Amino acid sequence: MWETKVMAIRERLKESLDGISVEKINKKPSRGEWSIAQIVLHLAGAETRFMKLALEAAQGEPAVSGGAVDLSVFDDKSKKLKAPVDPPEEPHTIDELLVALQTSRNLTDEFIEKYSEVQLQQKTMNHHRFGIMPVWQVLELLGRHEERHIDQIEETKKKIS
Repeated sequence: MWETKVMAIRERLKESLDGISVEKINKKPSRGEWSIAQIVLHLAGAETRFMKLALEAAQGEPAVSGGAVDLSVFDDKSKKLKAPVDPPEEPHTIDELLVALQTSRNLTDEFIEKYSEVQLQQKTMNHHRFGIMPVWQVLELLGRHEERHIDQIEETKKKIS
């Protein structure tokens, strides 16, 4: 299910970037907030980290058992979550951002093409925030994380207009 959802969510993300000027995409709403470019680079970086963990775990031996983790933390938009790494602040073009998104998506595509949920039933990965989780749940993690930040992009657009 999430393997198809992440594709639709990515399309929504790309659509949210349509028609935004380079100036606005790089404009921070306030000192402590990210620009749209930074949000997009954060998403590309997170996807790369998530999928590298998942691919490595998928190739390894069956690991510590662990049930699905609770990802509802992504649902409460009022609760600020601290990213482990801040994205770079230098300006970027839309094309550069789209390349970053495609580069990270290539890893997700590789994961989906190589593995099925059934193949990964006994595989887990260790996520820095959620701990031991089923490898296949990385797709839900990825989708919910991206949805949260699409909302953040829409809020940022309103703030910088």
